[in-house]
Amino acid sequence: MKSLTRFAACLAALAVILGAPSLAAEPKALATCVACHGKEGVGINADYANLGGQNAPYLVLQLQAFRSGERKNALMNGMAAGLSDADIDELATWYAGQPWVVADNGNANLVEEGLNRAGYCHACHGMKGYPVTKDWPILAGQSALYLDNQLQAFKSGTRYHPLMVNVVKDLEPAAMTALASYYTQLNEAD
Repeated sequence: MKSLTRFAACLAALAVILGAPSLAAEPKALATCVACHGKEGVGINADYANLGGQNAPYLVLQLQAFRSGERKNALMNGMAAGLSDADIDELATWYAGQPWVVADNGNANLVEEGLNRAGYCHACHGMKGYPVTKDWPILAGQSALYLDNQLQAFKSGTRYHPLMVNVVKDLEPAAMTALASYYTQLNEAD
């Protein structure tokens, strides 16, 4: 029994050292999210954001924006409407603690063009798609379709951020697709 206890303690220490996801209990509101984002935060299709490994402060801000209606999405507004502040914090912590999965599903022929167009993006989202503040999203490895759709939403005004409005105002749809293709193939190991 003593050796089993030591083994469990060693596994727990190894998980902390290697940065493994927390073994904390699942949030009670997780059932609200899993149908689209999965338990581990991997969107069930390319239209949905991958949440696993995303910055927790960013997830909190987005869930609050969906709940208040500041960020518009018919499905997400309804899902977030019933979440308490504690639910939002627990969900953000849960998903941030899951492993990041690289989608790598953009058009490979557009990656170089996307890199050449990413100059404006690098200032906020970093050279490798990891932002300079935890209040902004990690773009590296996100689904290309999701990224493309978000850029189009910023351009059309259905999604708003004061910096993004200026970044996308002159982007054509083909440029948005190229940027999405570039960011989807990035991962932190690069």
